[in-house]
Amino acid sequence: MTRGVRTLFVTLTVAVSLLVTGTVMALTLNGVGNDGGNGRGPETLADPGDPAHWTPERMSRARPRDPKGEDGPPAPTAAPDRPGPQPSRGPLPDVLAEAKPPPVQARPVARPYTGAAGTVAAGKLFFEAPDGPSVCSGTVIADPKRPGRSNLVWTAGHCVHAGRGGTWFTSLQFVPAFNSSGQATLANLGNPGPVAPFGQWWATSVSTSDQWRAGGTNSTSPATAYDYAVVEVKNPDGSARSLEEVVGRALPVWFDAPRDLTDAGAYGYPQDAPFDGLTMFACTQDPRRLTVDPNSPPLLRIGCTMTAGASGGGWYATAPDGTLRLIGNSALSGAGHTWIAGPYLDQDARRMLDNLKRKH
Repeated sequence: MTRGVRTLFVTLTVAVSLLVTGTVMALTLNGVGNDGGNGRGPETLADPGDPAHWTPERMSRARPRDPKGEDGPPAPTAAPDRPGPQPSRGPLPDVLAEAKPPPVQARPVARPYTGAAGTVAAGKLFFEAPDGPSVCSGTVIADPKRPGRSNLVWTAGHCVHAGRGGTWFTSLQFVPAFNSSGQATLANLGNPGPVAPFGQWWATSVSTSDQWRAGGTNSTSPATAYDYAVVEVKNPDGSARSLEEVVGRALPVWFDAPRDLTDAGAYGYPQDAPFDGLTMFACTQDPRRLTVDPNSPPLLRIGCTMTAGASGGGWYATAPDGTLRLIGNSALSGAGHTWIAGPYLDQDARRMLDNLKRKH
């Protein structure tokens, strides 16, 4: 099917918020459809590259997707002379590593996002789900097969596929550095300039883990440990310039990163109250472990008050060589929105990335 790509002038509103070995499922997007568990991808129902699909009214109804987790045991109380959470300077003992972390108040990221080395790579991902238009967060990542010319976006598996018995989501569109200038308000979102400084990028291919596709649910499950995905996008102006070249940054993925990192920063666009989806927020803390199934890798978890809409947003850490890298993505939050968790990116995640069928 031939798909023209035209510049999309869209009104964006506040709505802007496992069980097998590491095989993956990759899909070339043709439209909304039923996966049916047959491994052949969705039935073609709509052209995801048709700008007429994303009307302002439809964008205004995009809702965030956010699986909920159980809180688990509380963290020990902080000492009186250390009010609030403090980063550790070494590996956490087991009693702390599995305990619910102390909450961290999400902080707004300094604008403009286009001027920051890491935040320029973050953005919002819009897509069609069976229950209507939806939204998540995502991160531009480096492509090992196309150094310096990546068109890849890392996000959560539940932002591309409904999981067990469900469908692939389609009509995916990534908006890097969404509302970087801060000029977008609920009253002027009809102007795409402040909202999409680097344009709106349509997805062409997507890959997620077979574990998520076979067993993912709307709450904690063994598949949560594999709740990650990667999306390939194409330039909205039809040129050969890659997303990385246009944005100016793509984070390398740090597979098998040390679990005893003393700092990890989670970024995303929370939308549910008290947030409105117009601003990027971040939380930083020592990553704890969260075991959801004894046969699955423990998740990474930090204290954070971000709400739905931040799902799929990247977790950043600095490698020993000084480079900022992606170590995970938000996939799960506590019922009280005091913590968020995401999968540990091991060799299963690397295989998923390697198996993405690139078209651009």
